[in-house]
Amino acid sequence: MTLRKWTFTVDPEDAELRLDQLIAKRTELSRRAAREALKLGGVQVDRRRVKVAGKLVKPGLEVRVAYDPDLPPVPTTAIPIVFEDAWLLAVDKPAGIATQGTWATDRHDLLALLKTQRPELKLFLHHRLDQGTSGLLVLAKDAKANPGLAAAFADRNLEKLYLARISEPLEACTVEAPIGRLRGADPGRFGCEGDLMEPKSARTDFRPATAQETAGLVPGHYVVARIHTGRTHQIRVHLAHLGRPVLGDALYGGGPSDRLWLHAWRLGLKHPVTGEDLRLEAPPLRFRV
Repeated sequence: MTLRKWTFTVDPEDAELRLDQLIAKRTELSRRAAREALKLGGVQVDRRRVKVAGKLVKPGLEVRVAYDPDLPPVPTTAIPIVFEDAWLLAVDKPAGIATQGTWATDRHDLLALLKTQRPELKLFLHHRLDQGTSGLLVLAKDAKANPGLAAAFADRNLEKLYLARISEPLEACTVEAPIGRLRGADPGRFGCEGDLMEPKSARTDFRPATAQETAGLVPGHYVVARIHTGRTHQIRVHLAHLGRPVLGDALYGGGPSDRLWLHAWRLGLKHPVTGEDLRLEAPPLRFRV
């Protein structure tokens, strides 16, 4: 990706310029590229996405512009449904799709796809998966489920299991090591050691996957990870901390591969409205032989 970003404040003399003209003046983008960035959702004025090229912006307001000329066409992938009732929607997120809008676009993500495919739904998001990670994602589709689902993820009152492939075996263990953003890292990443910004406690249980659990999958060393906290890149960071990074995870030193071998596999929680025990599973189809 060749993502490029600019942030600037509107000057008084630019108050009469259309937004596409303003962007072309204050960045390295042409007006045509500025209009493309607007269409994709890559422009924010006062922290809100704006898509109107002819909009006039008041002096003093902050404008953020993000543009990636290498973005693929807007995806049309059908999102598999794992579970649905009147209150919840659980889906199997494909790898390679962001969970929600990024700096450069609000059209290439899972939520945008679901809005296109299920326009009648108003969905509430309470947890996320990394772009390269596939698997279970649960959303509230009714306001009655929203508080309970939010509390379940905030309080970690659930069981969330991931399946990961690594390059070498790993014995069962628990990692309790804080995770924070590494200051000055480019590209941005997280860690358990070094100059960490706002480190927060994090706990992950690991165990080798059984032969039954990996039957039919590409041969390799698989581990099951259960997270007790919800830090950004938690499993990836903790496995790297153990010297066993996820295969294909170039950001954290994983061995080369055509994919990130991490999948949100199983989720157990109490239904936020009915109180029923839910046991959801998304088989790791992309790991199969």
